[in-house]
Amino acid sequence: MTVRTRRKATFPPAPEVQQSADSTALLQQSRLPQAWSGHSAWTVLDNHFSAGQRFMAVWRAWRDDPQRPTMLHYVGHISPVDYVRHFGAAPEANRSNAEDTPKYLELHSAAAARAPGIHRILLEEGQVSLTLCIGDSHAFLSDHRLFANTLWFDANGLPWDKWTAKALARICTRGATLVARLPAAPNAAWLHEAGFVETASDAGGETLRATFNPTWPLGAKEPPASSNAAHPRQCCVIGAGLSGASVAHALARRGWQVQVLEEAAHAAAGASGLPVGLVVPHISADDSPRSRLSRTGARLMLQHAHALLAHGAHWGLSGVHEHRLGDGPDRMHTQAGWIQPGDLVKAWLTHDRVHVHYGAKVHHVTRTGDTWTLTDAAGSLLCRADAVVFANAYGARRLLEAPDMEAHRATTLPLTLGDLQAVHGTATLGHLPDQASLEPAWAIPHNGHGCFIARPGSGRMWLAGSSFEPDAAPTEESLHAHHLAPIDTQHAANLQRLTQLLPDVAHAVRPQFEDESVTNWSGTRCVTHDRLPLAGPVDAEGHNGLWMHVGMGARGLTFSALGAELIAARIGHEPWPVETSLARSMDAQRLRKRRAPRQVESDSD
Repeated sequence: MTVRTRRKATFPPAPEVQQSADSTALLQQSRLPQAWSGHSAWTVLDNHFSAGQRFMAVWRAWRDDPQRPTMLHYVGHISPVDYVRHFGAAPEANRSNAEDTPKYLELHSAAAARAPGIHRILLEEGQVSLTLCIGDSHAFLSDHRLFANTLWFDANGLPWDKWTAKALARICTRGATLVARLPAAPNAAWLHEAGFVETASDAGGETLRATFNPTWPLGAKEPPASSNAAHPRQCCVIGAGLSGASVAHALARRGWQVQVLEEAAHAAAGASGLPVGLVVPHISADDSPRSRLSRTGARLMLQHAHALLAHGAHWGLSGVHEHRLGDGPDRMHTQAGWIQPGDLVKAWLTHDRVHVHYGAKVHHVTRTGDTWTLTDAAGSLLCRADAVVFANAYGARRLLEAPDMEAHRATTLPLTLGDLQAVHGTATLGHLPDQASLEPAWAIPHNGHGCFIARPGSGRMWLAGSSFEPDAAPTEESLHAHHLAPIDTQHAANLQRLTQLLPDVAHAVRPQFEDESVTNWSGTRCVTHDRLPLAGPVDAEGHNGLWMHVGMGARGLTFSALGAELIAARIGHEPWPVETSLARSMDAQRLRKRRAPRQVESDSD
């Protein structure tokens, strides 16, 4: 039996001031910014994020370079202790460069109040993507799904052996540059065995530089060729709701030209047209994948709202009071709030590289060479593209279940599509009473048994609800002619929920129910069996350019931005925005556990 021994570095940790001073040297050793010229994207992995000085130096170099790539991805590892030390207190001026202080404060604000795990932070209108990994750096190496162009590895305090060298090689693109501080060991031999060549140390012997260029082919694991920024790829997105708009915006930020096909006459025509909704994490006793993903998704969505919408008018970081109603103490979510979904959808779709076509109903999707062609019922051309994203809720099932799509979908996908369910909901809306602004219960949104959102600004309205009416086997016709319960019955049900959630508020608005001055909003949601979206490839591996982003249910404001970021990352071979295990919980290929053994293909829970 071979015993694997791991060496740990014996040199003292580099002080923060030294790390700041070394940033320029690291850029030079990595041939940055020259190396990224002509590339559409560049990925840096730094396993010693510390206070972010190295990141700030790369960010500054990216901003100052007219030949910069469209996207800069930076993956930073930080231990929980260092995270609390650097981001758990009030921010200080950036110690590496005083001119960067505003950007450093922006970074600090975005990175604050994070739990252990992987977090996606978007800067520079989403073109600088920081993937902050709080936890065990060595464990992250085995969990990452990325192809790094530049790797900065500090072995201080970490296991270091040939197996770690191979773990670094697994996440490199061919031609990647490694700059590492390593303890005394047969480093050149270990790195060469992993595929690194041109190994050389600096004059002091503290830093080693190498290039990943193995002499053997990597087969299916061969890193993709870098795309050329001068030739943007084309994508067609079906659906202009939260799901479709979020994907369109995510790809457009990366340089794609995106055509959005919407069969309605305007955007957010379905469930995304809810007048106002909540962005709030899900809570569970076991901190389930759904809960962890909702935390990450909510923070990402709030970043989009902050960047694109007017605070107080179209969204608000109000916090949300969650009523546990006997399942434990109430919770106050500070990183939560309300958003008007239609305004966010419109903001996403206004990107220069996004073009929306209304009244365009897709009937056929066919493959010609490497290009997908989408046509309407008459056979007229709607769009040609390199990739297609189905983001049209339950309508995706009709297109993907078509016989001519059988060769392009995973064999298990019909089972997954069969689990999709259409759920109809009605929310009640009314006007704020005069005393509402004086009552604490009206100051913030509430969630629990239904929800209650008061908007004291323009319009002075409130929303309560909503009802939940599943349709076990809807058809295309029933989605347009579904017979909901009588509207007065649905209003009564919403009032009953509100009475349980906020008795005093329910008492104050009851007269509006009684005099029938309340109004309603109704919509149909597409729901999966585990209340997590399907965000992934239509085929088994994601090789043919077909993707889907459906099944948001009642949490489209929480999950849509995260699902879009995951799909864009997988299409572009970028760092994934969450841990691999969590990404599997959103994958389009997952199936529910079934009693019939032959049907148990996979399960992500």
